[in-house]
Formats: sequence, structure tokens, C-alpha cells
Amino acid sequence: MKPVITLFRTVYSPADIQTAGLPEICISGRSNVGKSSLINRLANRRNLARISRIPGKTQSINYYLVGSNCYLVDLPGYGYAKVPKSSKKLFAELVKSYLNGRQELKGIIQLLDARHGLVGGDYDMVEWIKMWGGRVLYVFTKADKLSSGGRIKMKKKFEHVFNTEHIVMFSAKTGIGAESIWLWITETFCMAKSNTIL
Repeated sequence: MKPVITLFRTVYSPADIQTAGLPEICISGRSNVGKSSLINRLANRRNLARISRIPGKTQSINYYLVGSNCYLVDLPGYGYAKVPKSSKKLFAELVKSYLNGRQELKGIIQLLDARHGLVGGDYDMVEWIKMWGGRVLYVFTKADKLSSGGRIKMKKKFEHVFNTEHIVMFSAKTGIGAESIWLWITETFCMAKSNTIL
């Protein structure tokens, strides 16, 4: 039985970011790549994470409690050109404050659009992930937009690009890949805490 996922806290300022807490996995990706849809699919709830039709709308870090002793942390999306410069600066400061030297961070789920691969700010985030050196799962969203052959081709390509087998083709619409993501989350939290409930 999968643990319940609930919204625990919403943070708008670097000063309010939690410290000395439970193990965390953060979810990173471009605006409108499907972070909220991923969380809702994992939680098996339609509106736990609010899905905006306006890219760049989410301006906060959202902590989701998984069971009772670990968090999924949804970071603000990046890369939407129409977001005001002042908002982009705030997002960057918020994300930077969260990521830098964070002991609680045990893994990163990096979302990429299966239709396009890496674009824009994805390159910067992937480079940061490489320097960070921790556990990462690359999730290609909207995989239902590709044929089964296209998904296989995309996965093989980026296994080579990222030099890892930790790649999942995912669709919030059909549920493709959801079980594989849960498995990776479970393994990551179990490595971080031997008595995890997952």
C-alpha cells in the first residue's frame, strides 16, 4: 500500500525554507512541464497540486509530506519568458537558497518534456545536477504524445546522454511510468532512512 501524500507547507521566501528536517526529494522542471500533474498522479488525487493553465504562475516551494517521515518538494518552474524579471529573480533566489548545501536533499526528480528533450533552462539544471552528484531520476513527461517506439528511442538516447538507466517515460494522463517513479522514490528514501514507512 502506497503512503498518503498531503500538502504540508508552502514557502514564498528563502527565509522560510525548512532546515534540519526530514529526508527530501525535490521535483524540478520547466514551467508547464507537468510537475503538478506528476504529484497528483502519485497521490492518486486530482487537485492536490494546483494545475495552472498559465505557465510561470507557481511562485512557491511546496512541501508534500509522504506518509509521515519524508517530503516531496515541488520547486517553482523555470524558463517561462513572459514572467517579469523581478519574479524570475525571486524564483532564482528561492530555488538557489533551497538547493545549495541542503543536507536533507536525498534525490532530485528532473522533469523534461518527452516531445522536446532538453531546452532552455534544462541545460543549466542538468549541469547543476551533475555537479551536485547525488541520486537523480530523469522523468520525461507527456510520454503519451509519443508512440511506443518513440518512447523507447527517446529513453535509449538519453540513457546515453545522461549515462544512467534512471530514466522514466511518464504520462499523467495514462499513468505510464508512475510505478517506476514510485519505486525510485521508495529506494531513495530507504537509502536515506532505513526505517522509512514506504
